[in-house]
Amino acid sequence: MPIAGIIIYEDNRNMTLKELIAEAHSIVPKISCESFAKDPDNFIIIDVREGTEIAETGSIPNAVNIPRGLIEMKISPSSDDQGFNASTPIIVYCGGGSRASLAGKTLIDLGFKNVQNLAGGFRGWKEFSN
Repeated sequence: MPIAGIIIYEDNRNMTLKELIAEAHSIVPKISCESFAKDPDNFIIIDVREGTEIAETGSIPNAVNIPRGLIEMKISPSSDDQGFNASTPIIVYCGGGSRASLAGKTLIDLGFKNVQNLAGGFRGWKEFSN
């Protein structure tokens, strides 16, 4: 029986949540708020936070809310009807960056080629935009 916080892979390698996040951060490149703000219309921006968080704090303009736990069920590189394809430039963000990295890694695993994590997450965006 798996222990809470430990993921067991087929090769019997165990990873803690901290290690999973570190791996995701190493795979998903970050984009600064400054770089994103220069051309925000060039990206599909996905807020991976839960709806209750967004209701409390707000969201980045034009962001699509797809909670991290549903991301692989909601989009795929072949979802042309939603404007997504493998080369679609996507920015993911959460409150601070960890969930977004995990979501970004999932998108990369699904076949998306141009995924970035907004550095600092929503908190970083709020600081930048004020």
